[in-house]
Amino acid sequence: MERPYDGIANIDQTSNGYQITIPAKKHMPVIAFLSLWLVAWFIGLNFVGGSFVKDFFNNGNSGLEFDRLFQVIWLIGWTLGGLFVIKTLSWYLIGKEIIVIDREQISIARKNDIFFRNKIFDLREVKNFHIEEEPFEFVFWGRRNDLSLFKNRGTIRFEYGFKTIKFANDMDQAEANYILETLRSSGYLNSANFD
Repeated sequence: MERPYDGIANIDQTSNGYQITIPAKKHMPVIAFLSLWLVAWFIGLNFVGGSFVKDFFNNGNSGLEFDRLFQVIWLIGWTLGGLFVIKTLSWYLIGKEIIVIDREQISIARKNDIFFRNKIFDLREVKNFHIEEEPFEFVFWGRRNDLSLFKNRGTIRFEYGFKTIKFANDMDQAEANYILETLRSSGYLNSANFD
C-alpha cells in the first residue's frame, strides 16, 4: 500500500507570519542531460579557447581577421551558454524558493539561483490567488521548440497589477491548495486576495 505523500514544502510560523521553503524539484533526466552538456561545453571551451590563446601569443595581435573575429564571438556565446547551464543546474541541485508572508507583504526569494533578485509585493494589491498546475515537459528530440525547461512553472499564482506572479515551482496541486488554505485560515490572506 502506498504511503500518503508528505509534500516538498516546509511551512514555518514565525512571530510575524509564515515562511514557506520549497526545494527545487530534482528532475534527474534534466540534471543528467545538463551535466553531460556541461562536460561537452568544457571540452569545447578548452579546445577553442586554448587554440585562440595559443594563436594570439604565437602570431601577436595582427588585426582581427574573419576567423579570429568568429572565434571571439563564438567564445563569448559559448561562455554565456555555459554560464546559463551552470545557473540552471545549480538551481535544480541546491535551489530553494523562500516565500515569507506577513500582514502587509509577501516576498519571494530564490536561494542558490544566480541572477534572481528578491521580489516584495504589497498584499493590499495582490488579487486572485489561485492554483494552476503546469506540467513539466523535457523533450530531447521531439517537436517542441521552446525553452520550457527554463521557464517558471509556479503552481501558486496571483495577480499584481497587470502581471501574473508565479511561485511554488513544480508543486503538486494538492499541496499548493493546502498552503493557500493554511494562509487563508490563519488570516494572512483574506477574501480580497482571492477575488
